[in-house]
Amino acid sequence: MRAETIMPEVFIVSAETVSALGNTRAETWKNLLAGKSAAAPILHFNTAPYYCKKAATIKDIAGNAPASSRLTLLLQRLFKSLPKNLPEGCGLIGSTLKGGLDLQEKRWRKTDDSAPANRPPEPREPLPLTTAKFIAAHYKIKEPGLIINAACASSTIALSRAANRIASGFADCILVWGAEIISEFVFAGFASIKALTPDDCRPFDQQRNGLMLGEGAAALLLMSAAKMRETGLKPLAKISGWGVANDAVHLTAPAADGHGLDNACCRALRRASLKPKDIAAINAHGTATVHNDNMELAAFNKLFRGLDKQKKIPLHSVKGALGHTLGAAGVLETCIAVNTLEEQRLPPTVGLIKPETAICNRIAPEIQPFSGNHLLITNSGFGGVNAALILQKADSEKPVQG
Repeated sequence: MRAETIMPEVFIVSAETVSALGNTRAETWKNLLAGKSAAAPILHFNTAPYYCKKAATIKDIAGNAPASSRLTLLLQRLFKSLPKNLPEGCGLIGSTLKGGLDLQEKRWRKTDDSAPANRPPEPREPLPLTTAKFIAAHYKIKEPGLIINAACASSTIALSRAANRIASGFADCILVWGAEIISEFVFAGFASIKALTPDDCRPFDQQRNGLMLGEGAAALLLMSAAKMRETGLKPLAKISGWGVANDAVHLTAPAADGHGLDNACCRALRRASLKPKDIAAINAHGTATVHNDNMELAAFNKLFRGLDKQKKIPLHSVKGALGHTLGAAGVLETCIAVNTLEEQRLPPTVGLIKPETAICNRIAPEIQPFSGNHLLITNSGFGGVNAALILQKADSEKPVQG
């Protein structure tokens, strides 16, 4: 009788973030638990033409020099908290939707052709690729690796792709990164479709009226059990399940019944060999737009139907505090989820006043304690793309020998 093949497990051994609430994961976590919001007036471009004036920006990454991008300065700050060196053979997978787009904006705004030295250089390659090469150069890695550009689910898909490569034996160590700045180009785009809130971002609140954009960067170092033992590093958490699905119903609006997200979650559960009842808490996408929040609630109601009488699974969203960091949302929220699982408490859902009736006893503007080993993380984006991860406590079981 042939022995069953055991797939390598996937562990997170390092997780760091820079957000509008802190320069490290620890600082961000502390301010999230305190219920703080990073919402503030935007200062690095003129918001006079727009009905929305606020976002969760990082105040001291100016990028005023002609060839300086806010994104470069943001990544340099992230590098300070990450390992100085990566293990030999470590790969890269990351996400940034527009890269250092503020450099291109400087060119668009510059009208004085008499001083070419003051003009930012013309981009010669896609801006996300420039960002990936910058990260690779920092770590002295020859190849920039894979860049995922799948709207707001991008870095969740990047984590899924990395986890799948390690679990399939194609890699044993991958750094997954995500980084986004707030550029006027992107801000104007969201304003033009009336997706931004003119006041407070209120995920899953009955009075929600739009999202708040945010800046941030994060990175997680993923390893197989064998590589982890070889390097002597300790696990922070385990990625036990992942799933991606597209509902393909509209260019921007999600499927109202949430079938795409439900499919992604079911795939993640199957990969982790879990049932819905095994999920202890949910880090929801929670953008505070009417369409997204309703879609997520429909998906969760379908996924966990019948469980509410036995177990009320708490959920939260960090976007009222940190803003929506677009392509970086998945890695940033997974970094936070490491703390969530370790401390067994969900941060407050900032901005929440009157929650949707369907989840009024599962979401709160204050800390929610919970008990369990598995956390569901979801992100969705334009084009109907949906992604789900299941994070498992590092000490919940002994690692499989790999």
